[in-house]
Amino acid sequence: MNAKQEAREKAIQTRKRLPLKDQEIFSNLAKEIWDKIKKDFKLNSVGFYWPTQGEISCLLIVEELIEKGSRCFLPIVSQNVEEYTADTELKVNRFKIPEPQKGVEVSAEQLDLIFVPCACVDEIGHRIGMGMGFYDRTFKKVSLQPKLITLAYDFQKINSCFPESLDIATHGLITPSGYSSFYSKKAE
Repeated sequence: MNAKQEAREKAIQTRKRLPLKDQEIFSNLAKEIWDKIKKDFKLNSVGFYWPTQGEISCLLIVEELIEKGSRCFLPIVSQNVEEYTADTELKVNRFKIPEPQKGVEVSAEQLDLIFVPCACVDEIGHRIGMGMGFYDRTFKKVSLQPKLITLAYDFQKINSCFPESLDIATHGLITPSGYSSFYSKKAE
């Protein structure tokens, strides 16, 4: 097992052991951080992930976005996204992640902002995902890059995510303790 795989496995196992009550508390804190920064983002079309395996939840944020008139979209294995509303029927895919059924499908480049999950994230915005590369492959082929915001627990921050050529850095990170913008670090 290499260092990237070890970091992924350690973070995922720690995340899975978090009691549900703590997951709720940390997700609420992340929503409070989002409330302080959301004015800085265009929010007409927003992509998000359905939290699994103890991932910090963005569902409170998405619920509010939908109420305020944003169109929200979930990823599907085809590497596009489908619209999600309060009435959307979800079906569990082969990775045990809910996906919309019969939604409006769009490409990621049509979104203004995308919340992305991670196993780990580093100080310049690279993330370690679940190891299948779905997010990175999707964003590599996008000419107009939406803003990518990672949501994570503080323990998921590490010094380096050992970025590879396909890895796409995110623009920002929301944790229960605050927000970090990676734009200035990428520009240096």
